[in-house]
Amino acid sequence: MVTVRFCKWFTVFLCAFSAVSFAQQSIILGSKTAYQYDTEQKITPAPVGYVAFYIDHVGRHGSRYISKSKSEDIAYQILSMAEKQDQLTNLGKDLLRQIIRISELNKNHYGQLTDLGRKDIALISQRMLNNNPTVFNGKEIDVVSSSSPRAKETAEIFVSSFKSKYPNIHVTQQPEDQQTLLRFFDYSPDYDEYKHSKIVKNAVKSVENAPKTQQISKQVAKKIFVDDFIQKLDSGIEVVDKPSVTTRDFVIAIYQLYQELQAFSPQLLKDNYLDLNSYFSVDENTWLNTVVTAKNYLEIGPAFDANGIQIKIAAPLLWDMLNTADIAIANNNIDANLRFAHAETISPLATLLEIEGTSTVAESIFDYYAVWQADKIIPMGANIQWIFYKSEQANQPVLVKVLLNEREVHLPIKSAQYPYYRWSDIKQFYTDKLNKLGLSYVPSPAAN
Repeated sequence: MVTVRFCKWFTVFLCAFSAVSFAQQSIILGSKTAYQYDTEQKITPAPVGYVAFYIDHVGRHGSRYISKSKSEDIAYQILSMAEKQDQLTNLGKDLLRQIIRISELNKNHYGQLTDLGRKDIALISQRMLNNNPTVFNGKEIDVVSSSSPRAKETAEIFVSSFKSKYPNIHVTQQPEDQQTLLRFFDYSPDYDEYKHSKIVKNAVKSVENAPKTQQISKQVAKKIFVDDFIQKLDSGIEVVDKPSVTTRDFVIAIYQLYQELQAFSPQLLKDNYLDLNSYFSVDENTWLNTVVTAKNYLEIGPAFDANGIQIKIAAPLLWDMLNTADIAIANNNIDANLRFAHAETISPLATLLEIEGTSTVAESIFDYYAVWQADKIIPMGANIQWIFYKSEQANQPVLVKVLLNEREVHLPIKSAQYPYYRWSDIKQFYTDKLNKLGLSYVPSPAAN
């Protein structure tokens, strides 16, 4: 844990600090990206005579505090060592101050939702209500979340919007023992074997050890340390709980903290004089994001095979969505099924669904960002929504519109009315796919 102490450079920093530092940058921050919603984005009207009547939803928790203090500890210990040896640049001195303040903010909150995360989830929920007035009649919603405290709190915040508008709505809370449905990544021995396999580890190492990674690490380090200290860091420095921290290790730790700052509101960052933009140019940010997000692509993205075990483990969740939708259509007694989990849930499901931009396998691990972008697929608060529509006329097909992070997306299914697809076509496509993956889809008796 970082020891809190007074920084003699703080007063100088306050004088030099400019409001321009807080200007929003067009930066890529992988799965740590805060949720973004474009209020000007197009919403395609439903076909004439159709109204929405049901939603099937899976969402990620909102922005959170850093999960563990590992990156903070590495940063603080190395910076403190350099400070004692008078080996910090002015930027390095201010970085030490910022690391101390970041640690103060994170203390006793590791893994919890931030205020920004809570706000984003509330807004997603309110938009779901406002954009689909014909869906929600205060009948019933089914809710299930993973046992993670941040997922459970996300569910509570999301549902509170419904309870505020419909005080008498019946909320069915599914038991926590259904964890295999949402945390399937924790319950598959085959997946665990894949995740820790040499093929995954070697691919990650190839990016971490790439010449460009080493080059950029030195570029960043030069902003923070004098040359004598960088030479020591290149060879590896021992710190508590880690036998050797290299220049690359240090820079990656700092970059991960840079990503994590997205969890805080711009106002909080401004009030606390936190801004790590000066340490990473656009090119440095882009490459370091490629390095630290490679594990996401390999472990919960299309990796080497978009139908590999890392994706197939989401099949029971897809089966559940098909089944709950069939029941809702048949019985017409529920407004929505709402599920709350993690990036490790959303990404495999999106790839299994073959939503555009989620299932292309990169030719090289170094090029994966060209075909798979975590910031667009699994930002904090990420969500997949199936919105169901029925016609006011008899004997017309049920239609479905699919949203990824509240944006209309293409499926690998033909449609004469994009973004609206026939439910029968969607169900047939995914039923066939599940069967090919070895999981037969059997409709619930309640849907018949």
